[in-house]
Amino acid sequence: MSQKVVLERVTLDGAKPFIGYTDQHDPCSEKLYANTGSQAMEWLCNAWRYRFNQLRSNRCKYGKDKTLIPIGGTLDTRSVSQSRKECSWLTAVPSLILESPTRIERVEWFTSVKRRKTLLSKRLKPGRMPRFKSYKRDGQHFICWYNGGRNAVYRQVNRNHGIITITGQNPKGYSQAGEPLRYRILLHVRVSQPIREYTAIQVDWTNRTVVFNNIPLPIRRKPTGKAIGIDRGCAHAAADSNGRFMDLPKNRLKAIDREIRKRQKSQARRVKTAGYFSEKEYANSGRTSRAYWKTRLEITKLHAKSKRILDDVYQKYTTQLVRDNDLIVLENLRLANMSRRNKPVPDPLHEGRYLHNGQAAKRGLNRSLRQASMGRLSSMLAYKTKLADGVGMILVNPAYTSQTCSQCGYVAKENRESQAVFICKKCSYKTNADVNAAKNILKRGLDTLAITSENLWGADGTPVEQGRKTIGNATRESVAVS
Repeated sequence: MSQKVVLERVTLDGAKPFIGYTDQHDPCSEKLYANTGSQAMEWLCNAWRYRFNQLRSNRCKYGKDKTLIPIGGTLDTRSVSQSRKECSWLTAVPSLILESPTRIERVEWFTSVKRRKTLLSKRLKPGRMPRFKSYKRDGQHFICWYNGGRNAVYRQVNRNHGIITITGQNPKGYSQAGEPLRYRILLHVRVSQPIREYTAIQVDWTNRTVVFNNIPLPIRRKPTGKAIGIDRGCAHAAADSNGRFMDLPKNRLKAIDREIRKRQKSQARRVKTAGYFSEKEYANSGRTSRAYWKTRLEITKLHAKSKRILDDVYQKYTTQLVRDNDLIVLENLRLANMSRRNKPVPDPLHEGRYLHNGQAAKRGLNRSLRQASMGRLSSMLAYKTKLADGVGMILVNPAYTSQTCSQCGYVAKENRESQAVFICKKCSYKTNADVNAAKNILKRGLDTLAITSENLWGADGTPVEQGRKTIGNATRESVAVS
């Protein structure tokens, strides 16, 4: 993964960067310069966002008469050099910062379009199209290419600290008297490990972090010849076929969730008191209070804290799984369907009324599903199995895995007496329900592997193609059920 470090402070060296005029439309007005690192960072963030929104304004959407119209109302086809001439405060911005939005905007737009097509094909909500970058919504950030050392050069100062140097130059005649044209913005960062080769840096001035975009390191491991099945759930975040459980720190997460909901209630009261129907309408009205934005920032920080806790737990767990096993089998769950609202049940005796459909209880289950964040486990395993040599991951059909006895194969709804207890009505096998499901998941994965092996080697055991193909190290000879 990319390396994230903490941005401690920003200093300036050389000339003071020219950031425009007091009146941007009057070149005869007083010139402005960045005297502090904070001013320089805000200037670079604003310039990057301005250039990004220029490019985004050229995207089109379908209007009411089914014709394509620019999403910003008008097209802005100016190049970087034209923008520098017309906007004086962009003239001294480093070129590798103003050039980076071109690729970033293109990738973000077409990725979103592809995602929407995929979700529509699965009859799911496609989500909204990418929007313009906003200071309040997206924060202050910018990206600078490294480009073989042309800019954003990092050097180590000591064991835990380093400096990233962003260089630029004021146009001729725009520097203060007696100062050179070139300036340097020094980003002092705190690191915990050596910085690997990178292609760009992403500076988040709002959260005071810097991300180095580089290739993730491979996971070091030795072949074990073991396979494992994983059952995901709410009571236990993960249960494996060996009888082990992985649980989230639920008390910490519930405490954070209570704080979030408490602040959301206060936000709802502010919206209702102001006479608006939705928080979005209130936020765009221009009549919001300082307390509203302060509470909104607190909610954002609490959500980020909860995400960091989940990431830490899942990162450690998935890394250990990849190191200990050659084959990992998961259920191919459709998480969006699991959290979908229950269908309303019309009352046949009273028109316009509805019968109880269990949505109140489903709301609590949906909250638990969001807190468990089961999709995070599969996504982490997906990229970690690619980083580790000789590890494979298989997704299997989850149907009836919780109702099937892992010993005799008998399928019945009555086998699962409760969330945790599984007792087979045929052979009286008793175990934890999640562990039983994990064993069934592993068995389906091995059956899938056996079918794949037959297709690769043929029914008589002779290879169909030259060379032995494996899923990781998990051939039918090498896999052992751990």
